[in-house]
Amino acid sequence: MIVNIEREPDMSLYYLGSVLIKFLEQVRVIAIEELLQEIQNELEQKIHVDFMYYALDWLFLLSLVRIEEGKVYYEDKKVDSTQD
Repeated sequence: MIVNIEREPDMSLYYLGSVLIKFLEQVRVIAIEELLQEIQNELEQKIHVDFMYYALDWLFLLSLVRIEEGKVYYEDKKVDSTQD
């Protein structure tokens, strides 16, 4: 699912995660339903909600987002990949 050669590249977690981060940097807080609609508008295609949830899970594990009461909050943190 992270990268799947049988699926379009814009359905990978890396790509969807980057689209989510780019959008969340601007709005900071948004309801999950609205976020799905905005991402579909940005990509100009329908995506299954599961793909967005997988991308949000990945961003959560990276401490870049938090989800509370149906809203997604952007955590303005820089990730240092050189840390052990």
